[in-house]
Amino acid sequence: MAATTTGRKIQYRDLIIITVIGVVVGLFFTTYFKVRGYDALTMILSIPIAFLAVSRGLRHGALMSIIGAAIYGTVILFTIIQGQSATQPGVIREGIANITVLIALGFILGIIFETFNFQLASPFKEVTTVETFVPDEETGLYNFKSFRWMLSGEMKRVKRYNTPMSLIFVRVDNLADFQRRYDYEQEIILYRELGRFLRGLLRDADYVGKYSDAEIGIILPETNANGVNIVMTRVAERRAALLESMVERWDEVPPQLSLSATNFPKDADNLEELVNVLDARYKPF
Repeated sequence: MAATTTGRKIQYRDLIIITVIGVVVGLFFTTYFKVRGYDALTMILSIPIAFLAVSRGLRHGALMSIIGAAIYGTVILFTIIQGQSATQPGVIREGIANITVLIALGFILGIIFETFNFQLASPFKEVTTVETFVPDEETGLYNFKSFRWMLSGEMKRVKRYNTPMSLIFVRVDNLADFQRRYDYEQEIILYRELGRFLRGLLRDADYVGKYSDAEIGIILPETNANGVNIVMTRVAERRAALLESMVERWDEVPPQLSLSATNFPKDADNLEELVNVLDARYKPF
């Protein structure tokens, strides 16, 4: 897996399917509305582009629809300027109808795609309640369901308001060996110490919780790539003391840690891809 990515990747198969569907829909509308000539060509080409845009989310789809409508309106204006004065009323009525179709397609399909993409993110679609949205009493970390619920909600918020967000994951690479040697109470102490160490480097607005059995996740709202690099530098400066204390406490099977970080929107534009980037970037603590 590559260490970096730039936004959501559309597979060739999906690209072909979306394009074919868009062309078919364009042909249907041009036939239904009896659109001819350059107007028909413009609509047939615009609809697949709008489909590709809405597949990346509501904002892209709405923007592309407006751009497509502007292009289509320019074509109509050019037709009128060319001197087709006798057909101007018909051209204008037909053009308004087609522009309305383009804009409606972008917004309606944008909403459908946005909902569909959210439902696809099954690892983050956790059913939770207010009662689960509290730090765990034993470790001081947000539990698995709470943390993923918060992560999904924060992702939706930063996409809506176009603000940055960074993530840091800490993984216990030899957790299975640690569990075989030490009891559950020692595992709780391990995560309590890791959580205490990480919170000492963070702001009150940052969230620290269990992402999986072996991973602690950190959500850094309103934090760009430079901000997460600052936090990673703090971790590097203080890691020696943490590792030394762990070796002293668990000398037979010292915890082996890895660290990873990523940023939205620099590295990816959806939650699943951000997690994939994190998985690919793990390096020894």
